[in-house]
Amino acid sequence: MRGFSFTLALCASLLHGQQFIPPVEGETLSGNKVSLPAATGGHSALLIIGFTHGSQNQAKAWSLRVRDRFPAWSVAVLEDIPRLVRGMVARSIKSGTPRELHDRFVLVYRGEKQLKQAAGFDRPDDAYLLVIDPAGAIRWSFHGPVTDAAMEQVGHQFKQ
Repeated sequence: MRGFSFTLALCASLLHGQQFIPPVEGETLSGNKVSLPAATGGHSALLIIGFTHGSQNQAKAWSLRVRDRFPAWSVAVLEDIPRLVRGMVARSIKSGTPRELHDRFVLVYRGEKQLKQAAGFDRPDDAYLLVIDPAGAIRWSFHGPVTDAAMEQVGHQFKQ
């Protein structure tokens, strides 16, 4: 039944021209394999995406600011990182992330091009935020540092 409702939501959104996130598969910092949007458990969620090392400060600031207010997932896209150093990069991210955020921090190694397209990527060192509905339709997007105005916009998405 859940698959059927997801299919109905997907069809309805396609008819209205909504954009969807591509399937995002990765591993959380706690070691669990996940796929977004399925891992959101049928709820809307905020994705905080970093595509470069330079985006980590903005992404971390967003993550810390929203962690108790909204259902959020941090996503570090590491596809361009050479395989030889990926483990070292992953350990560095893990050691710099509070333990309580490990279950909702996903390391992604494939699909960067599609995810950049969905996020409207144009500034490498920005954090990208997407509010998605349970089917993965993008309801709101933003990129850049944390601001009170952007926080208000995120909050508005979860009140609807």
